[in-house]
Amino acid sequence: MPFSAKHVWLEAFYRYGAKVVVRLIYNCKFSGFENIPEAGPAIIISNHITYMDGMVLNAAIKRPIRFVIDEDIYNVPAVKHFMELNGAIPIAPNRQSVKNALNQVSDALKGGDLIVIFPEGSLTFTGNMIRFRFGVEWMAKRDNVVVIPIALKGLWGSIFSRKYLNSKFPWFPRSFRRTVWAKCGEPVPPEEAKVNHLQRVVMKLKNQIE
Repeated sequence: MPFSAKHVWLEAFYRYGAKVVVRLIYNCKFSGFENIPEAGPAIIISNHITYMDGMVLNAAIKRPIRFVIDEDIYNVPAVKHFMELNGAIPIAPNRQSVKNALNQVSDALKGGDLIVIFPEGSLTFTGNMIRFRFGVEWMAKRDNVVVIPIALKGLWGSIFSRKYLNSKFPWFPRSFRRTVWAKCGEPVPPEEAKVNHLQRVVMKLKNQIE
């Protein structure tokens, strides 16, 4: 995706701002991120707990990352500007949208980008992981790229999660500067990137966090 110099500068500026915001809100503990290559394509996957997950990953990863994001969220006015700067790829639950998104992902990987996908497809309602969807397996096989697993922990129960969705005061903070972990595992080769295996890998990483 060809970007102007202004676009690149703004993207870097906002990405840095996101890192600062995340570290102000949370006590962040990151480990294993040396597993992400300094250059070249890869698919990054993570469990999905809150609306802040993307910003936490952005704070942990040194390189620019591009998200595959639900089209409805992508089009929220307060969000769309940043998603466009990020080069995010919107996706909706219909055949044409999925086809377009997969083609954009393929083009991005061929260009050497890092693509971030939340394979559960939606935020958890319970704090437990939802069954991964098969899209990530197909993408890894189609473009012959590694999948890098990340586990997030400590975000469940924050105001950005769904834990208190039905409470009287869902947006009332229950804690301040909570500790949040992000643990990155070793790259999974495309021939091993079966969806069930990937889910087990992320779960194992999550269970290793203390």
